[in-house]
Amino acid sequence: MKSQKLVSLLLALVMVLSLAPLSAIAEAGRPTLTVFDFTEELNQELINNAPTIQYLEDRLNVNLEIEVISGMSKEEKIATMIASGDYADIMFRVDERMIEAGALIPLDDLLESDGQDILNAWGTSLNKLRYPADSKVYWIGSPKNRPEELTDPSACLLVQYDVLEKLGWPEIKTLDDVHQALKDYLAMVPDLNGTSFIPWGIWADSWGYNQTVNNPALWVNGFTDDSDAYIDQQTFDVTYFNTTDYFKTYLKYLNTLYNEGLLSENAFITKYDEFNSQVASGRVLATIYNANLMSEPEAALRAAGMPERCYARFPVVLDESIQDRSNVYCESYDNGVGISVNCKEPELAMKVLNYIASNEGNVLLNWGIEGVHYDVIDGKRVWKDEVKNQYASDPTYRYREGIACLNWWPLYYGAMKLDDGDYATPVNKEAFYQTADDETKKALDAYHVTCWGDLFDTTGTPTPYGYAWTLVIESGSDADLANTKANTLRHTEVPNIVMSKTDEDFEANFTSFVDKLYNDCKINLWEDAMHDAIVERMAIWGQD
Repeated sequence: MKSQKLVSLLLALVMVLSLAPLSAIAEAGRPTLTVFDFTEELNQELINNAPTIQYLEDRLNVNLEIEVISGMSKEEKIATMIASGDYADIMFRVDERMIEAGALIPLDDLLESDGQDILNAWGTSLNKLRYPADSKVYWIGSPKNRPEELTDPSACLLVQYDVLEKLGWPEIKTLDDVHQALKDYLAMVPDLNGTSFIPWGIWADSWGYNQTVNNPALWVNGFTDDSDAYIDQQTFDVTYFNTTDYFKTYLKYLNTLYNEGLLSENAFITKYDEFNSQVASGRVLATIYNANLMSEPEAALRAAGMPERCYARFPVVLDESIQDRSNVYCESYDNGVGISVNCKEPELAMKVLNYIASNEGNVLLNWGIEGVHYDVIDGKRVWKDEVKNQYASDPTYRYREGIACLNWWPLYYGAMKLDDGDYATPVNKEAFYQTADDETKKALDAYHVTCWGDLFDTTGTPTPYGYAWTLVIESGSDADLANTKANTLRHTEVPNIVMSKTDEDFEANFTSFVDKLYNDCKINLWEDAMHDAIVERMAIWGQD
């Protein structure tokens, strides 16, 4: 009787095992690494079940449990995690705050033992990742050290296709050009199916201030993205950019838009998700912005049957005497992926990061799986038609499949070539026009280009210190406190300046703002510290 029961149990076990997926059986014996990505893009959590992530797990015999921010902001999540010490094994988009909190381990030894592909990818640029206090490497970013063709620019003026087509595809070079275009279009098309347009889009809540107010002021004046800093390129003396006449001139442009009803009074309290919803509704006619942040709302527009409400990309300046330098790349990095002090298997974690940075990892996470997402035709990778169409029209598709959506991972991003001579990503000049929808092709044809990058001049001289916004100022120092106060102040003062009713009010409000920055915030302390940080960085980089 006992033997019959034993046989029955064994048969039942065999049946269970035969019915269970082989992958589930294999996964049960694998080591698991927890992964946290400091992104507020909730769709990214979908990559847990993406076929490319599963392929990576099978390839390396590891389970990855990926989480993203939920229910709080990035700043709140960082503070909460530091306070609790509850760190994931691998953390993406970490910055110096995690280093200062003791959350990350130095990667130098692991790179030597298990990071050969990372070392190959970075070469001498690895020095640009070293933390100034101890010259160690704590995180790895997306490398930008290979020649790159500008295909889809990031810093740019975005104008809806419908605006341009209705006006006969006008030449757009200056702020005056786009200002006139908006007025002319609204005279022809006053609303969108009874709903008012948002002629000039801004979201200035939190980090959107830099994205849609501060940085555009830099770009239209012919500067690269040094964020809050205006830097003398001979002496490297630093001035807080919001105090300059350059910034003032751009605010006057916004002031004009506001008084003409082209800029909403809610612009300075609009949040990121609200702005994305505004764009996805088709109401935002133009903005100066980081176009990399527009991919999801543009996909939503296409999915909603409004491809004509997507955007052309233009360089734009105050006047034609200024040379556009918005997309002159200055190699530097301020965040990346690190391994936490809580990780029990740092060698395995490094092997995962090294694979991501390898040629094979780049192809997998940018292009997908051969035969599933892309084919090789005449020696070149080509996305399948159904992949192109879904990537362009479904905002969640890229995350569900795990392709070309992990720009902050240690992958090449953009039109750079791998060692096989083919592109690392589908974002390249050869593929851009072929994969574009009909409305985009129509706009490209109208401006006689095959990709938006063709309109931009990238030949300017990069700064020797990279981008100033990647410089590290000691947390909690007087300089850091001054900058924090200034950032708080500008969120209240700049809206008042922009919404001034008269020229006299505008002048008085701007003068008061500058006085408060120096007298109340002591922003001069930050300016001095930034100058010192630039000098220190150039010494570390060997460019002093």
